[in-house]
Amino acid sequence: MKSILFSFFLFCLIHSSQAQVLKASVRVDFGYLPVEEIQKLENLAANIEDYINNYAWTDDEYETDIDVSIFIMIETAFDKSHEKMYRAQFQIKSVSGESFYDKEWEFPYQPGYPMEHTKVQFDPLCHFIDFYVYLILGGELDTYGLLLGTQYYDLAQDLANRGIMSQYARGWSDRLNELQKITNTRTRPLREAKPDFFEALFLLQEGRSKEARTYALKVIDAIEKVVKEQPNNKYLKMFFDAHYSELAELFRNDAEILSRLVDYDSSHRDAYRDAIQ
Repeated sequence: MKSILFSFFLFCLIHSSQAQVLKASVRVDFGYLPVEEIQKLENLAANIEDYINNYAWTDDEYETDIDVSIFIMIETAFDKSHEKMYRAQFQIKSVSGESFYDKEWEFPYQPGYPMEHTKVQFDPLCHFIDFYVYLILGGELDTYGLLLGTQYYDLAQDLANRGIMSQYARGWSDRLNELQKITNTRTRPLREAKPDFFEALFLLQEGRSKEARTYALKVIDAIEKVVKEQPNNKYLKMFFDAHYSELAELFRNDAEILSRLVDYDSSHRDAYRDAIQ
């Protein structure tokens, strides 16, 4: 039930008429870097937070307060073409369940590195951050209405294509591939059903369980379409990981639907079986 209350709170935020901002918290682990390298990076987390939090990522007057957490693990430092480069793992998550992990990030950095949104030339630090912010925004806006996140997925695709053609091409083909797993036609039914999912949660919280079920069944139909085309779809797995407890609550005591969910999402079968009473 706590999970349902949380989703209801998120739904209220999504439909709020107050203009708000994207809010990121960033944590950096320096691993086994030597002290002199750590000192060069000591402001990295704060600079990324400022870069994200002090920028209007959307011109929609009804912006939503989207909280994201970012974790960066710096693995090594090396010199490349007269630049000090760093190799890192990167993870970004939003409270509503968008989550991405990247282990191929390479970027230049030194104290005073200019982090600006007006750069024309491809920047392997700033544009990498932009890429994943666009993925988060795409997923979040898909919950507001039918495929509303498309414009941000398109922006992310443009950055991925630019990255592939740049001198910092490492990892960008994989990033483009991961993006296309979200936007391809096999995944589209799930994207189209995301507004129905959050509407179902809202109605359930309001005690309108019959109406909630109507919307929730649309989500099950969408899940089945994706499973039929691509049972190991990565975006579907991300949806299950984020929302399995809400799905179990929406279909509590419905043995037939919950049994199907066990088949589709065996990683969380215990939660679905516990909801069969």
